[in-house]
Amino acid sequence: MIKPTLKIAIIVTDESLEYLNKEDFFKLYDNFIRGYGENEHDIEIITQRFSSFDKEWPTDPFLWDGYIITGSVANAYDQDEWILLLKQRIVELANNDIKIFGVCFGHQIIAEALGGKCEKNQKGWEIGQTTIKLEKNVSNVFSNLLNNNNNNNNNNNNNNNNNNNNFEIIDDEISLYQIHQDHVTIIPNDMISIGTTEKSNVQGMLRESKSKPGTFNILSFQGHPEFDYNFIHLLIVDLKSINVDQEIIENGLKTLQKTSDQQLISKLVFNFFKK
Repeated sequence: MIKPTLKIAIIVTDESLEYLNKEDFFKLYDNFIRGYGENEHDIEIITQRFSSFDKEWPTDPFLWDGYIITGSVANAYDQDEWILLLKQRIVELANNDIKIFGVCFGHQIIAEALGGKCEKNQKGWEIGQTTIKLEKNVSNVFSNLLNNNNNNNNNNNNNNNNNNNNFEIIDDEISLYQIHQDHVTIIPNDMISIGTTEKSNVQGMLRESKSKPGTFNILSFQGHPEFDYNFIHLLIVDLKSINVDQEIIENGLKTLQKTSDQQLISKLVFNFFKK
């Protein structure tokens, strides 16, 4: 029996991390959408890397089921040619109801492209592992996406465990790794914020599809659900190379636990693309 396919274009936006190890950086996102092997039992997942700073893009962008826009050290509000071009392409995808998932810089540039605003956070760096308090309606949407439930108003009891293949969310909260100084301060008119932390009120965005009400075509996270402990630890330690205060770095490292809600969000994003 031939498996159905899911084609995901991974738009890489960080030249420096690509330069250090192109394959490993791409694999963070490739493995994430594959669910570390868990998402590929009944479907063939096809991914391809496109470099945004090299202005690469699919020949026919509408033949892909969805797009992942990666994190980056770049600023979403900068005027570099590749950033401006990527914003134009995001607008084209959004106008055609193509699914987009953005992480950190990806989240920020989606906001900027579609009428929102990204700025330096006056509260400073958000580093380490944080608990995101989800909006109640978003928590319900996430629970339904996790369990392939079409009723977005279902009020499940929340529990971030996989029990008999049933994913749920505890106390409307998720735990993610973070490393960012910019954040979204204004969200586009047709989006909602997914939730908040002490340092940032927009920890992600969600937009309902215009052509398929009850489903969603844009999802983003300010945090990094694709990072594992070793990678986020390495990046935080390396902040000393750009003169981030050592106390800030140490405080961030102290918050890190060996795991986050990585697997949960991987399943969420996979189901987001499938629906």
